[in-house]
Amino acid sequence: MTYGDIGGPVTELILTCRVAAAAPAVHRGDAVALTGPYEITSAGGDGAPVFGQALADADPGRIVSVRARGVCLFRFAGTAPVLDGARGVVMSATAGVVRAPASGNGSGKAVCVRPAEQIVDVML
Repeated sequence: MTYGDIGGPVTELILTCRVAAAAPAVHRGDAVALTGPYEITSAGGDGAPVFGQALADADPGRIVSVRARGVCLFRFAGTAPVLDGARGVVMSATAGVVRAPASGNGSGKAVCVRPAEQIVDVML
């Protein structure tokens, strides 16, 4: 599987998780945060660590596959994440969307940013 402008082989880890009962529905491509044992939400709270990416739509209480390792293409809010090999992303205040961390390092490493599309490729 290849990604980005150059690409290359990427190892992925897909886990089966449940959408938290009190959480909003998740949508394919949403960034998700961990809320309990194999339990996720797309509304993890501003600054929460990113756990992975939902691979399908799912309602609260339902199961969904989550890419927990590999390259994820996330929508981002605010200033574009930095491509420095260290800082990743964190959950934003908008459900399913990430942002650059205000300080310190977030989850993963940003490897490509497309500001015009508001998309960031993150290697988790």
